[in-house]
Amino acid sequence: MAAARQPRKEVRIQSLARASAILDVIAENGTVQLTELSAAVGLNKSTTFYLVESLADLGFAERAGDGKGYRLGLRNLELGRSVQRRLDIAAVSRPALMRLCALSKETVNLAVPYVFDAMIVESLEGAHGVRATSYAGSRASYHSTACGKAIVALLDSNVRDVIFAARPLTPVTPNTITRRDLLEAQLAEVRQRGFSLDMEENELGAHCVAAPIRDGLGDVAGAISISGLAARVPEASLIELAQAIMKETRLISKALGADAKVGGEIPTTPEPQPDARRAGAPSEGIARRA
Repeated sequence: MAAARQPRKEVRIQSLARASAILDVIAENGTVQLTELSAAVGLNKSTTFYLVESLADLGFAERAGDGKGYRLGLRNLELGRSVQRRLDIAAVSRPALMRLCALSKETVNLAVPYVFDAMIVESLEGAHGVRATSYAGSRASYHSTACGKAIVALLDSNVRDVIFAARPLTPVTPNTITRRDLLEAQLAEVRQRGFSLDMEENELGAHCVAAPIRDGLGDVAGAISISGLAARVPEASLIELAQAIMKETRLISKALGADAKVGGEIPTTPEPQPDARRAGAPSEGIARRA
């Protein structure tokens, strides 16, 4: 049983501080019985009961089905969604996009989930004369682009079923993954390591790497990708760029309210994926859609 978090600063009304501590314990432990809750917050049972019942009356807590414990109420979700609507992911991400563009000299894109495709909402062109060309407002398919795969990997499997039923795995290049089992295996790797690759899947001669962004409710809110010509950004370079992208996306996720680490650790050397490469490499085509 996790103990209540200490308030970051003194709260003027003691009962509010205690109620906040109760919600912290429930949030960290799921359903909590009154005795355990009382011990965790350091209050006697009668005081804890009064406070948690008041929270239940207000919708911040709710009584478990067996009547022996408490869990978080839907009022928290309602308020969380209100805060989330206030946050503009494009505005929050813009400094990171500029830093990544300056670092890589390549095209940098911000994509968000949009029905059956991802949507590019921000795109900064690289400094090279021949570069990836993406445009705000363009679509990025979930199966052939790095930012699309970074997003769809974090969606529920039932949601992916609906998406791929509506958007078949159509080949865009000879490297595009067109088999669902191979795609799911690659998406599992994305969830484990925290970033996705596109090795000429969406456009021949173009490579891309992307990492996801989470919102304050733990849902995927978008992804940032860096795209470049295959000759300029081989796979080893993509792995290095993944480190920079993941550093930025974690900061953005934190700014959006996420407190969990997004993705996994980054390997120091590229991992060959011969099976996926034969049926469609882990890549995002650069020029058409990042």
